[in-house]
Amino acid sequence: MVRVALNRELQFLHNILLDMARSVDEMFKGVIRAFENRDKKLAQEIIKFDDQIDYYDHMINVSALEILALQQPVAKDLRTVVSALDISRNLERLADQAVNIAEMVLHLAEEKNGFIENCKIDLLPMAKEALYMLEQAINAFVKEDVKIAREVINRDEVVDQMKVDLREKIESCLKDFPESLKSGFDYLLVVENLERVADLACNIGENIIFVVEGKLLKGETPERISTLTFEQLEESLTFQLLKRHARLIIECLSRLPLSLEAYFDGNEERLREIARDINEIEKEADKVKTNVRGHLPKGLILPVEKFELFMYLKEQDALADLGEALLKLLLLRKVQLSLSLKQELTRLLEQSLEPISYFEELVAQTLRYLSYWDAEARERAKKLVRSVRHSQFVTEELAFRLKETIYKEIKEPLDFFHISKIVDVIALISTHMENTADLLRAMIAK
Repeated sequence: MVRVALNRELQFLHNILLDMARSVDEMFKGVIRAFENRDKKLAQEIIKFDDQIDYYDHMINVSALEILALQQPVAKDLRTVVSALDISRNLERLADQAVNIAEMVLHLAEEKNGFIENCKIDLLPMAKEALYMLEQAINAFVKEDVKIAREVINRDEVVDQMKVDLREKIESCLKDFPESLKSGFDYLLVVENLERVADLACNIGENIIFVVEGKLLKGETPERISTLTFEQLEESLTFQLLKRHARLIIECLSRLPLSLEAYFDGNEERLREIARDINEIEKEADKVKTNVRGHLPKGLILPVEKFELFMYLKEQDALADLGEALLKLLLLRKVQLSLSLKQELTRLLEQSLEPISYFEELVAQTLRYLSYWDAEARERAKKLVRSVRHSQFVTEELAFRLKETIYKEIKEPLDFFHISKIVDVIALISTHMENTADLLRAMIAK
């Protein structure tokens, strides 16, 4: 009974610490965005949000101390509780760094001394690197992954070098433009805060290694490591579930050509097998959607409104529902079709599903832009959206011509109605793909 109670308390501690970590992560993303856009409103929201982080810190301290006093944990359990206290303290300090940068945003938004135009100092690469380290530290915490934790620690020297380079550039510029001294000083403070974020992410990584291996890393020499890659950028914790949901929907739709082939062959057993597969995938997608909702704590700062995310998920989910609807129609009634009608119906489905060949990239590029404000990713996403729209236009034209052919060839009213309904569902897939793409475009348009 004691072990059960301890496990329950440790799980509660883990959950609230994870909520705190995710909130700090989103807070830091928000402040980078506020800095880039000189967004005073967002900066003020981040400053206010610090109270929520303080509340998390208080709850974790209370929970950890109760466990120590009442459960008397030993070995790994004891290390977990002690490390939770230290991780919480580091997360609270990370939130303080975000607040510091937000306060700099309020100063910089009011200053018109030409520093930005004259010096052209780009802090975003350093901010991305520090953010990546923070997110990987959280990822290591979730998975209790020592390898990821060590990678975070080894990246610290990359940020340190960025700090040195940026300080040199800022100081050099201020020599030529002394009237920009105040803005330059604010930039130097932001650089210091970003470097501190990387240090605190390393502290979290060290705590994870201590929990799992019982080792203290102070004094170890870190490995040298290269700069941030696109593949590593895609490991953004916040949007992993969204990408997972998109992949499941794509997997669901990719089975539809096989179902049409089975229908033409009169293979009902194969149709039912595909229907079961699609049903299972759709259920898994629903679970992921539920997890997305569950991993967005109240008050979380995001680059888009939560409502927009949920609308996007709902529209994307409708694609899986249409896949299920098509299978039900194919199982409901067998209609004998001419070879030309089979070919036209196959062509229509291929055209309707054409966007899935680049839909995953569209989602990835959109999320990359929302996470890291990469202008190249934004333009690529917009180009893919235009391709989806064009595909939908072509699908509508094919569907109209196919219905004309059906009207001429199929005389039996029930058969005519049934095949027309199949054509409508296939065309709707393309329509919902366009709607989903438009919702993604609306996100990046902001």
